[in-house]
Amino acid sequence: MRTTTYIFITALGLSLVALPAAAQSASSVYAAAINTCGNPPSGQYTGHIDWPSTNPLWSFDFTRPLYSSGLDGSGLELHNVYYNGHKVFNRAHVPVLNVEYDSGCSCFRDWSDQESPYYADGIRSGAESCFADATAGEVQTTCEFPMGDDTAPNGTPFTGVAVEEFETELILTGHMRAGWYRYRMKWHFYTDGRIWPEYSMASNSDTACSTGAHRHHAYWRFDFDLDGTPNDDVVREINPTAGTEITFTNEDDRTWGNPADGIFWDVRDASTGFGYEIVPSSEDLLVPIDAFSKTDALILRYDASEIDDGGGGCAIQYTSEQNGQSVVNEDIVFWYRSSSFHPAGAANAWQCDIVGPMLNPISVVANDPSSPEELPNGYVLERAYPNPFNPSTTVRFKVAEAQNVTLVLIDALGRQVAELYDGYVSADKYESIRVDGSHLPSGAYTVRLEGETIQGSTRILLIK
Repeated sequence: MRTTTYIFITALGLSLVALPAAAQSASSVYAAAINTCGNPPSGQYTGHIDWPSTNPLWSFDFTRPLYSSGLDGSGLELHNVYYNGHKVFNRAHVPVLNVEYDSGCSCFRDWSDQESPYYADGIRSGAESCFADATAGEVQTTCEFPMGDDTAPNGTPFTGVAVEEFETELILTGHMRAGWYRYRMKWHFYTDGRIWPEYSMASNSDTACSTGAHRHHAYWRFDFDLDGTPNDDVVREINPTAGTEITFTNEDDRTWGNPADGIFWDVRDASTGFGYEIVPSSEDLLVPIDAFSKTDALILRYDASEIDDGGGGCAIQYTSEQNGQSVVNEDIVFWYRSSSFHPAGAANAWQCDIVGPMLNPISVVANDPSSPEELPNGYVLERAYPNPFNPSTTVRFKVAEAQNVTLVLIDALGRQVAELYDGYVSADKYESIRVDGSHLPSGAYTVRLEGETIQGSTRILLIK
């Protein structure tokens, strides 16, 4: 190991633009231009992606894990991320990765710039051989097959970045190794503007340490650079159970506290209202903060010298409130901790845990920033009430154009568990839909609205 030291929630109502026709077609195609598989020159990146290739909804640069930034790398790194023409991130990555043990093995700082082989078809040749145009559903990593010998389960071992295109989702995958462990990093981009940054942890060997109880912590660094007035970001913490909101004026560190409170954060541009909600996943909520992990979220003022935490120990080195600088009318960097717990036992060492928050867009402003909820050719999907709920709640929606729509309920594993509505709706008329959770287990669910010209979602939390 490089550094060793021994010592869901209220509903999130989304106001999204109607999707271009190209984005709703199952035959949409992305465009990927690979600059170099080697170490890119300063200011350049491994490659660039537009999706769909015509009239892109998503456009961004990426750097493969091997050449990612920071003292210990930062995995599959994104730069200059745009959704539907609106800038979201300047950079997004995981600069801090560590593991702590309950006994015997203490703690380690791991690294994210050593790539590990996995399987992907569609591997490009020559100077672009670090990129794979993979068939959707065909990428196989240590999460699909334990790979103790570091060879891919099928075909030729591949190292680099693979991309898979599904009907309404684009996925990028990177696969890393650090000592006894294999780490998988995925970025999920959805046509409705959501982003799921996924981190997965699994063992590559059954050592005394990896078979003992331990916790992995991956710290996401989201350098938001939102559309609108430069350096005009606002960060809030929302506690729906308590009915409270905090707007941060200085650097701070935060915890979600009681998971049942459903605490989440949002970052938005003060002038346009465009931004994103950062919603903890149910898996992240299973690993509470302790003296080692230190924090669940950090609100920091951008500093070019703070790409990582500076190292110096296996635990993250950022402290409470960092420097205490003002974050009013400043460029904001938001850190978020994703964690997994591996219980003791040889069989559990091979377990692949999947963690990571959901980033939900807030009012993607198109032509009229003063009316973010009613966009031309769009819709309104209101916050559910009550929420959290037991056993039922109500969701209201309306569309700007009459059309056939479906409203379905999706569980945390992405499975449809109920069809709430399927039929024709008139223009500019609210429909109230009851969600019955009496037969469902507690947890976070997504209510997904889809029509001929629209697509959006909102989240609800069932607590029994």
